[in-house]
Amino acid sequence: MLKAGFDYSWAEASFACMDETGKVIFDENIALPPRNASTLPDWMEKCLASHNLSINDIGEWSVGNGPGSFTGLRLAAAFVMGRAFAKENIARRAVPTAAAMAHTAFKAESVSGKKVAALFDGRREEILLYGMEEKDGSFIPGKENGVLSASDLSMLNSFDYFVALERDREQIESVTKNMLQDRIVYIDHIKASFLILNTPGDFSHPLTELVYLRPAVFVEPVVPRKV
Repeated sequence: MLKAGFDYSWAEASFACMDETGKVIFDENIALPPRNASTLPDWMEKCLASHNLSINDIGEWSVGNGPGSFTGLRLAAAFVMGRAFAKENIARRAVPTAAAMAHTAFKAESVSGKKVAALFDGRREEILLYGMEEKDGSFIPGKENGVLSASDLSMLNSFDYFVALERDREQIESVTKNMLQDRIVYIDHIKASFLILNTPGDFSHPLTELVYLRPAVFVEPVVPRKV
């Protein structure tokens, strides 16, 4: 049975498959319009079919649980939960998207024992920080997470290296005044194969365990005006 990695934490989905020997068969990504994932299942099937495989060949799922888009994270988790419903032979687990980002940016041995943080555009002149530590070849979530503004960047001093998406570069450099310099690596895509490789065998985190650094805000419905 195949092992699959799947992430939809932002406006791009990443999907990877690995065989039982640990060989990566493919690691693909696709840009999707905001709030429109209708083509996602078909794309995943095509990725598999190009290697003479089907989604029924997957026996283990590692799904990115964030930080990221509220809608995207829930959709990815729901999709895999649906695929695995009432099927005891399909294992599934949640893995931090931030860990896959760190693996994409750094070789684990090059940052061995170091503290790494993933940074995201938080809008409103803020950046979001998700802290991790490299341990035994994996990136383990830490307790230092938060929303940072230009007036208080002290939490950045706790970390040795940083990773962020290229799309967030302008905002991050604006807020941090480029203070991170050679300690930050920007990546274009997230490699879903690293979800499979991070903390392999650890199925203690269910797909319902999603990561939001800024809680969703309830907005009171507006009563429509009479025309």
